[in-house]
Amino acid sequence: MASGSSPVDSVDDYSVDGHHHGRRNITAIELSSCHKANENIDTFFKFFFVVSVVITIALSFAVRRKNRLLKCCWGRPGILQPVNFVDEIGRRWAYAACFVILTYNVMMLFDGDSYWNLMPKKTDKDWMKKYGWVKVLNKLWEVLSVCLVYYPLLACINHRRSIAANIIGILYLIPWIMVYTEFFLSCPARFQTGIFGVVFHLFRAPIYIALYVVGVSYVLDFVGNMTCIIGRCRQKANASKSAEHQFEYERVYKISHHMEYVTNLLRQKRIIEDSKSMNIIKLKSRMLARKVKYEKVFGFRYSTRLICCLTVAVTILFWVMVQMGVLIESVLIWLRALCSSSNRVVYAVNPVFKTFSGSICEVMIAIKVLSHIANALSGIVVIIFLVNTLITYKRCWHRLLRGDHSWHVFGSRICTPHSTLLKGLKFGGFQVAYAIWGWAVLFMLLWVIFMLLTFGLVLPLTKGETGWILDFFIDHGATLMLGIFVIPFIQRLVCQFVFLQGKGKVLALDNRRIYNATSYYFLVLNIIVGFFSCLKRILYPLVLGITYLSRLDQPLIMKGYEKTDPGYASFVSMLLVDLHHNHPVVKTFVEILLQAKERQKNASDEIGSYWEKDNEELRRSRRLRNRWLKTVTLINNPSLALKLLEKRLIEEFQVKTGKDFAQVSSSSAGHMV
Repeated sequence: MASGSSPVDSVDDYSVDGHHHGRRNITAIELSSCHKANENIDTFFKFFFVVSVVITIALSFAVRRKNRLLKCCWGRPGILQPVNFVDEIGRRWAYAACFVILTYNVMMLFDGDSYWNLMPKKTDKDWMKKYGWVKVLNKLWEVLSVCLVYYPLLACINHRRSIAANIIGILYLIPWIMVYTEFFLSCPARFQTGIFGVVFHLFRAPIYIALYVVGVSYVLDFVGNMTCIIGRCRQKANASKSAEHQFEYERVYKISHHMEYVTNLLRQKRIIEDSKSMNIIKLKSRMLARKVKYEKVFGFRYSTRLICCLTVAVTILFWVMVQMGVLIESVLIWLRALCSSSNRVVYAVNPVFKTFSGSICEVMIAIKVLSHIANALSGIVVIIFLVNTLITYKRCWHRLLRGDHSWHVFGSRICTPHSTLLKGLKFGGFQVAYAIWGWAVLFMLLWVIFMLLTFGLVLPLTKGETGWILDFFIDHGATLMLGIFVIPFIQRLVCQFVFLQGKGKVLALDNRRIYNATSYYFLVLNIIVGFFSCLKRILYPLVLGITYLSRLDQPLIMKGYEKTDPGYASFVSMLLVDLHHNHPVVKTFVEILLQAKERQKNASDEIGSYWEKDNEELRRSRRLRNRWLKTVTLINNPSLALKLLEKRLIEEFQVKTGKDFAQVSSSSAGHMV
């Protein structure tokens, strides 16, 4: 069962010294109702697996084929695509909500649950050695079945302009909402108080929010389609032909976000001219405000692929963080219960061990608090980096539109077109995997740092002791200060005020003898500085590499080797694929052509008769325009005017005499010879 269990359900009730740590006792009747709700979800999933196959086949008949066997069955059925990742930006957050539901169910499969229960529950080691690979195939089938069950939700959003798709989506979504609501009301974990009750509600909050977001999206699409149909009917019934064509004209020439973006580009010159007239203080303050404040660009839209991938990454990261929090609480509750039971035996032997038990409790409390802080802080850092990916995508997109490829080392294209497409296809999975790895590694790093600071500095200070960290700085602090701060600071002052002209403003040596003598002495001292500098060179890339591991928009490898970073290559490839299929200037040009074609196709007989009536006037104006352009061309090109005059004189001679000018000129040349 994939949707019934939770991290709260897997934690037993432990009681230490008569306390239940915020959890109440759960009766057998409540447990039976929870298991019954789980079984209902399993049965419902199997039933709707068949329903989803039927709906997918039915909706595929509403799609026409475009290339193959167009005459067979009137070009139907076609391929039903769930999401248009290439060039569609409508209902991006509805798509993201569907991916939240899908991600939640897939992650529950990896947590050990199952919908089909095809594998035996108890297997021996011999069976696992021979047929253990079957578990991989079973999990793969489980994941594919979950994707197929939620396939109609995405397909109905993709075909949102169809009322039938809106109705099917609403009818398909309502039972899912009812089943998940029944499970929430039946499961006893929702009555718990304390940390486990909060975790229960937090763990299921994303899926309930996503279900209602998708439902609202279906309702809005249905209302919009009905409003459009009613408006067209009223237009045909009440309005005149001219008004009807005016309505069609406004519908056809509706400005898209590509046109809005291109229009915004034409306004950049005025902004630059206004910035030149500002004083330096006002200009710098505005530039600083732009860096801090998110600047909205009219007509710019993030791609559907980027929104969905980042949503899946945040959802899985939230799921993992909740699981880690519950695991920390469970382990510490178990350790506390174990210590409590063992201490009763130890106290009976020797009461002196009570002091040792108290120190163990302090250590457990410190480990618990530090683990939760490291878990939350690492998750927050990774989420900030994921949000920052949107900002980087926007900045790099603008630079690519200007033809600037200098910000990456791959040039205008990474490699062959199929290699670029392949690397861009991997972006979504890479972003999710890198985010989880980044959280895990950063969590371990922060946990180790917090533990060292706590047990090496904080706890000893609370007991009136110095601690090994403070002792180390007391013993070796002078050496550290000398090698890290004092010697480099002295060299900086000498280089700026003694060795250079103009107090360091010009790179021109002054006092060369002192410079050479000082270089001789500093050669030995800089060896000591070099040891500490080498430690900085090791620690800085290590810390920054671990911290920025989840970011695909920044290469982690040194300059010149960025091409070997697969994550960064997938980000750049995704941008290039989006650029070649969503360039605003190209899309705007194509939209104008299509709109002109549609306007010409929908032209009424009244407008056609108007053009026929004024056809002569249009021809006359066209002739005048062409003559004017011809005159300007001849004035700017005298040689062309002479050739045209010569040609006209030859034509007049042939018309008057009826003879060929070439023959006459050749015969006259023979007589002259």
